[in-house]
Amino acid sequence: MKVADPQFDYLCGLLRRRTGVCIDQTKQYLVVARLMPIVRQRKIPSLETLIDRVRQGLDPSLEKDVLCAMMTHETSFFRDRKPFDSLREVIAELVQRRAAERQLTLWSAACSTGQEPFSIAMVLLEHFRDLVATWRIRVIATDFSEPILEKAREGVYSDLEINRGLSPALLKKYFRTLQGRHSIVQECRHLVEFRSMNLNGTWPLMPMVDVVFLRNVMLYFDVPTRSALVGRVRRVLRPDGALYLGGAETMIGIDDGWDRVVHGGCSHYRPKPRR
Repeated sequence: MKVADPQFDYLCGLLRRRTGVCIDQTKQYLVVARLMPIVRQRKIPSLETLIDRVRQGLDPSLEKDVLCAMMTHETSFFRDRKPFDSLREVIAELVQRRAAERQLTLWSAACSTGQEPFSIAMVLLEHFRDLVATWRIRVIATDFSEPILEKAREGVYSDLEINRGLSPALLKKYFRTLQGRHSIVQECRHLVEFRSMNLNGTWPLMPMVDVVFLRNVMLYFDVPTRSALVGRVRRVLRPDGALYLGGAETMIGIDDGWDRVVHGGCSHYRPKPRR
């Protein structure tokens, strides 16, 4: 099954304008797999009819459902591990530099179902518990999809989700298990603030942040969108802060206003000093 070219071309343009995500004809299978559940749920005759109805603009909720369905939500606890080891070292340095103000703000952009921000919360509780008790520590977690954010706020995970990256020790310490479902404890929940946000749209008011996890997000964007995004991130990241990208992502050819810093076998980026 494939989508007719006129409707597919419209969907590609809509995705890019609204979310920054770029797809081409090689992603026909993805469109079919992700949108057919909406076709069946809403009893719409075909994929083409679904996209035509989105184009007519008579039902804003339908467009939102389509855009949310097309987002990729691949995630896991402590994904790739090394960025979280590096984060420990970065936080330790920031603690010294923030001693007078006694606050830290970390941002998990495109947080999906919550594993990344909750992993950050566990790093804080495991290694900086005194800091959590005496400083103002915030982990802001944002995503485009409201249904995905609702799952993140729920903070309940299956065995499969838990087994992807979480150690037995951390499972025992930070989750309560009942009938194969694992609910994250309140001390982790209290650290994380979930917010709806479109990275390619109008941003809500953001505080200045010390650390940004923008990992495995720009893979889906074209170069101009990547460049614009990291430029916006720079405006909310403190000058000595840290920006983490995914392992396959780089600033090369995107924005030369960043220094690459290696910590704990993993690199992050820091804004270059302005001259």
